[in-house]
Amino acid sequence: MNRDPLASAPGAPGLPGNGSAAAPDRLAALRTRFRRPLDVVSRGITGQLVALAIVFTIFGFGTGGVNLSPRNLLVILDLAGPPMIVCLGIHLVIVIGAMDLSTEGIMSFVAVSCGLLVRNAFNANDIGFWVVPVAVLLGGAAGLAGGLLSTLARIPSFIATLGLWWITQGLSVIIGKGNAVPMLDTRFQAIASGRTLHVPNSILMAAALFLALWALQKRTRFGRHMYAIGGDEALARQAGVRVNRVKVLVFVLTGAIYGFAALLISAQLATTNPRIGNGRLFPAMTAVAVGGVSLSGGVGGALNAVLGTLIVVALANGMVLMGLSPYVQTAVTGVVLILAVALTIDRKKIGIIK
Repeated sequence: MNRDPLASAPGAPGLPGNGSAAAPDRLAALRTRFRRPLDVVSRGITGQLVALAIVFTIFGFGTGGVNLSPRNLLVILDLAGPPMIVCLGIHLVIVIGAMDLSTEGIMSFVAVSCGLLVRNAFNANDIGFWVVPVAVLLGGAAGLAGGLLSTLARIPSFIATLGLWWITQGLSVIIGKGNAVPMLDTRFQAIASGRTLHVPNSILMAAALFLALWALQKRTRFGRHMYAIGGDEALARQAGVRVNRVKVLVFVLTGAIYGFAALLISAQLATTNPRIGNGRLFPAMTAVAVGGVSLSGGVGGALNAVLGTLIVVALANGMVLMGLSPYVQTAVTGVVLILAVALTIDRKKIGIIK
């Protein structure tokens, strides 16, 4: 009988590996907490909504209400689409208490590979819309490599994905020979940059992905196990969670999302190149942290990633409309990141507070 180990009756004093009397109580608390994943999936939502309202209010006064115009709101949604998808991917790894630095390399690798498979200026390939599942599979395969390195090889995820970043970035240069690859199939750009009922298609795609991940985290055993691992990996193992399998699947899912985001961005630009992923990682991590996803793991969810993206994009948009220097914008973003991490990180988990 395949049962969810976290749904078992609490209180297991005979669990192997318990080194202290307090361990069964902590394990029972873990089981109780993760029977209701909405508690951790939705944590911090009120604060992020207030923060988003404050951003719009401040820049509403600073721009004379220009940032609140329907036209500018659509611009914000259009700008938020691709980075929101990237954030929805990277937040999954952060929830399990890991770190993924391979974002930019995987995106560049997938973009260049797919650019050479659709109608382009360098060869006769033309697989049409089959490139969508190919992009997802390529990204998922790269994510699988990162997951296996951090679990089976027991390399810290920070180092494993940093190495994977360099490998995939190098492969993108080798495959594309360092050149930009124009995508000649105009259908991709029409879809990626188009609108449905005046709403940007990119934000609709991001919304669909959000709903799928929200359901995964809130309604499935896999989602509960993600939060259990992020909350306390050792206790999750004692509770019977297959930690390595869950971790690998999370990395695969994250890589697949990167692949789709890379294709979307390439379609919007109607070209691919080995630098298409550059500058995507740290803005995404900033947005995730601002949204309330704890970088120490176990807290936050898809809705936090969405709100964090909107806050960061609205903040950048408001500063541009006010004519602030790019250096001031960078400094403000840094301050916001530090504050967000300070408010969300679990200091006890990382040993800052004993």
